[in-house]
Amino acid sequence: AEVVNLERTVLVTGDHEDFYESLQGYSTAMMDSGLMDVRYARFEFCGRRDHLGQYCLHLHMCKTCPECVIQGNAVVDGQQVGITIHDTHQALIDNNVVWDARAAGIHTEDGNEMNNIISNNVVICSFWTVCAVPWLGKVSGLGAGIFLIGMTNELLYNRVIGYEQGLYTPGSAFQNGQGAAWGKVCPQNMPFGTFRGNVCHDNPRYGIYLDNQYPRNLKRDINGYVVGGCPQFDENGKDNGVTPPNFIEDHFDWHNTFNGQY
Repeated sequence: AEVVNLERTVLVTGDHEDFYESLQGYSTAMMDSGLMDVRYARFEFCGRRDHLGQYCLHLHMCKTCPECVIQGNAVVDGQQVGITIHDTHQALIDNNVVWDARAAGIHTEDGNEMNNIISNNVVICSFWTVCAVPWLGKVSGLGAGIFLIGMTNELLYNRVIGYEQGLYTPGSAFQNGQGAAWGKVCPQNMPFGTFRGNVCHDNPRYGIYLDNQYPRNLKRDINGYVVGGCPQFDENGKDNGVTPPNFIEDHFDWHNTFNGQY
């Protein structure tokens, strides 16, 4: 069981009389430049289903932004993703509670996102069919509590409960990335950051689902775009698997239908 606090003294809300019929709420974003620093507020009835970029909290193309912080918030009842990190690097997503965010709780969007710290968050779906929905042309199975297309991020001490998949890295489904990163990244071959101390329980399919990932020794520019290293072998014909290998540290899966990495 999880005990979480969904109340905050600052409330961001909107019209929601037909929220469950229209699938439309409001969205927030920091767009293209500047910084977003949002702490200890409640966001409810947010997100716009099947509208690209319309998420409850959205870091949109903020590039390298160590000053970007989303911390201590409660994101409650979202129609399309709780927190999205999109073409943004070195942000802090920490100590948030995400409740019933459809499609995904926390999401790295295009595949070039890197070196963000995603830590100490609790992501809960009250019942998996509430959150497993088609979205943006994806089938309902392509979603999760933490859903990564950008792989090289720090995942530390998060808890994911009640989603169809807990922590999901579907690089094979997005081999060329998405959006502005399409054709400039190879998510199936991107190394993971530090994955440590995460817990996935009571998810009806997998807890941690790393899919068909083959991390390799990539060369990337400051925006996370790959300039070399995606092929299986290097220019000398040697195996290009990342060294040292990636580790999943101190992870705990419990009471999922399928426990352990798939």
